[in-house]
Amino acid sequence: MKLVVKQITKFFIIGVSAVLVDFIIYYLLSDLMGLNLDFSKGMGFLVGTVYTYYLNKLWTWKYTERSNKGMLLKFGMVYAISFVFNILINKYGLKLIPEFDINLNLVFKDTIGEDVKSIFSIKGHKFLAFFFATVVSAVINFIGQKFLVFKTSNLDPKDETNIEVS
Repeated sequence: MKLVVKQITKFFIIGVSAVLVDFIIYYLLSDLMGLNLDFSKGMGFLVGTVYTYYLNKLWTWKYTERSNKGMLLKFGMVYAISFVFNILINKYGLKLIPEFDINLNLVFKDTIGEDVKSIFSIKGHKFLAFFFATVVSAVINFIGQKFLVFKTSNLDPKDETNIEVS
């Protein structure tokens, strides 16, 4: 089924990089700066939203016209819905998923004993809550962009991704 494979692939590539941006901001604000988790998650999501809007508009949907108020309003509505789900799923995920850490350690053994060096450590429950929130948001965003925001975009007629789903 090659109806929208290219669009999904491009959306996924942009989405993964946007999630990285979201994740970095979320952790910087919450862990390094000690800010509220909901605020930190929201700020990461918002920065990722602006990033994805421009990249998806140009690359995934090949929208060549200037943005108009109607399109921006639709995009804003899709992302507002996604934003609410993102924060709520993250918030309740943090409450429902038991706390645990993911650690990557190097263990050096010699005749005297062991020396353990921590290379990487992350709060596993925080990562999982973030992951589930991101997956739900991505599905909402793809469907909203494809069928609402950029549905009338001027795609290249030779581009196989310009196939309507029936």
